Amino acid sequence: MFASLGASVCRRPWHWLIGWVVVAAVLWLSAPSRERVALVEPASMIPADEPYNVATDLERRAFPALASRTRTVLLFARNTGLSADDHAYLAALTHKLEVAGEGGGAWRVQSPVTQPYLRPRLLSADGQVAIIVVHTDVNYVTHRSIAYVERIESLAKAGLPDGLTFDVTGSGGLGRDLAAASQAALARTTWVTVGALLLILALVHRAPLAAVVPLLTVGTSVYVALAALDLLTLVGWGISDTEKTFAVVLLFGSGVDFSLFWMSRYRERLGTGGARREAFIEALVATGPAIATSAATTIFGFLMLLAADLLPSHNAGRALGLALAIALVAAVTLVPAVSWLLGRWLFWPRRAQAPPVEGGGGLWTSAGRWVSRHPVGVVVVVLLLLAGPVWSGLGIRYRYDALGVVPTGSGSARGRALAEEHFGASRLFSWSCLVEAPGAVGGDGQAELERARTLASVVREVDGVTDVWSLAEPLGARFAGSLAAAVVGSGGGSARPYYVSDDPPCLRFEVMLGAEPFSERAMQTCQRVLEQVARRAEEVLGGPVQVHATGLTPYIINVRGVFDADQRRVTVLVIAVIGLIVLGWVRDPALTVCMVAATLAVYAATLGVTDWFFDDVLGAGRIDYKVRLFLFVVLVAVGQDYNIFVVSRIRQERRLHPPGEAVRRAVGRTGSVISSCGLIMAATMGSLAATGLPLLQQLGFGFAFGVLLDTFVVRPLLVPGLYLLVGRKGSAQAGKA
Repeated sequence: MFASLGASVCRRPWHWLIGWVVVAAVLWLSAPSRERVALVEPASMIPADEPYNVATDLERRAFPALASRTRTVLLFARNTGLSADDHAYLAALTHKLEVAGEGGGAWRVQSPVTQPYLRPRLLSADGQVAIIVVHTDVNYVTHRSIAYVERIESLAKAGLPDGLTFDVTGSGGLGRDLAAASQAALARTTWVTVGALLLILALVHRAPLAAVVPLLTVGTSVYVALAALDLLTLVGWGISDTEKTFAVVLLFGSGVDFSLFWMSRYRERLGTGGARREAFIEALVATGPAIATSAATTIFGFLMLLAADLLPSHNAGRALGLALAIALVAAVTLVPAVSWLLGRWLFWPRRAQAPPVEGGGGLWTSAGRWVSRHPVGVVVVVLLLLAGPVWSGLGIRYRYDALGVVPTGSGSARGRALAEEHFGASRLFSWSCLVEAPGAVGGDGQAELERARTLASVVREVDGVTDVWSLAEPLGARFAGSLAAAVVGSGGGSARPYYVSDDPPCLRFEVMLGAEPFSERAMQTCQRVLEQVARRAEEVLGGPVQVHATGLTPYIINVRGVFDADQRRVTVLVIAVIGLIVLGWVRDPALTVCMVAATLAVYAATLGVTDWFFDDVLGAGRIDYKVRLFLFVVLVAVGQDYNIFVVSRIRQERRLHPPGEAVRRAVGRTGSVISSCGLIMAATMGSLAATGLPLLQQLGFGFAFGVLLDTFVVRPLLVPGLYLLVGRKGSAQAGKA
């Protein structure tokens, strides 16, 4: 197969090059607009039958004025107090927002102008800050939500009085600022990646064209992959800018690695004095199967994310799998085609040289000699070095805080700080407890008040709850008594539609917590509230009840549950599929188990070191929960690449030499190129640290550390040592096949 492919590239290099250019041009012309993408976005990131979505659907039917997946909070402030002109502006803006929302059916508005009883909640006690809340039915991280926020912001800016400051926060502002930060991160990371790769390739090849060719060709494949993914968003293959940033560094790292393996072998074969065509084809034949196998481990590893229920993980799996397949095709077609067209100028001003018979440089030859003489000692020492970090990595507690990932100077961060100062954080991120039961409504107004008061007291007794708003206390404990009676009024009054629903029969309680909405403490408090209410509600309402919850804290609880199940499922599938691929390649069950176990040890050790670095060294807190899944897939899949390459070379050397000598030669001869590939992958993945986004910074550090650990410890020491201990027989037979 690879011989035929090499011959085809030699005969028609221009055809291959023009073909790639045509594909890129067609995709560029077909790229969809953000508006078209927004039309096909799902409303939720978790399955429809999950508790949070069930609760949201109930809230939409029971309390349509309040129901939302995203709350965009507009804050207006004047240090000297809001003026009469400011209040007139707020009234006009409320009307504009209501008209715009009704026209497109996009949102619903809460304002001190239209809901007077909410004035204590929406106007600060010092008269300096006013809030308008816009409720929308789409998830806050979607393009549609971002478009809504931008439209709302443009309406608010029109006619803004001089001196009145304005910020957008809430989950809507958070999503918009995350998107803006992600777009900036994508551009910044791309340039950092290209610069780092150019420097490393120049040092590796010491030939300008040999350094530029992989960058240009792999860069072309990156563009083609991202353009294809943009087009596929129209059929539901959604991928965010954060995931695109991840894709860029992964494709550059993997694509350049693939290219470097082939180019190094091509240069080696040219150095033996053979004809250029034969050297070209032989290099592709020698490295093509290993490149394809290593790419397959990564591609199929990502495809296992298709088993995830969390939509971003699911979409990332198929998107990154496709992107890596495109990078693989480019590595074995476009890179060789351009290299062939450049002829011997490819390695100018250096001449191609074969490595010494005894292997590569002194460091790697010495490492190979050490492993071949003392395999047991090497394996024991490496495992002891990994033991501490591995143990630490197995006991990590993760962060679920989406608020901490927004840049400090963003509008949502400023607005959040302003709201906390004048209203308290609990009001900004309150959540709703919904009690659905036939006995929730009915009887006279006093009976409804008593039921609401009793259940509200149950909620308030839970440690961590700072206040509860209900029909009995529509504005919380602070405004209980006469004001509560006034706003409820005879027969239900103005507050009843916000706390009682006749169809479906439901009571609503708005819960304020003393902890950050995404914190472990907030999640535990929320769960205790739901348990206590479920336990008492049957007694109070006289029949079967269902208790639901909406808001950011219940949402992240549901996301955590889905993600944890995804992690377990994907872990099993990734280990199984990569194990099968490696087994098919080495045809040695014992060696396969050892190779997979080695990468799992690297993963666990990397988690431990990453958490230690960000929590203990930088003081930035625990690592994000999403780190563990993506770090697992990449390190376990990419880590096998280097293991496959070194075992592949050992098998080739075994055709002529005994096991110890084969290991010594293989480690020596692959040391330089694999270490270069490891540095390239570490540099590209590590460039995520330049994004400024905590999640990507943690991933960047973890990827870089894990790849370097795999490159400089596991690949040259542990895997060859394990080969000599458990895999020499099966792999020797495979090498002779």
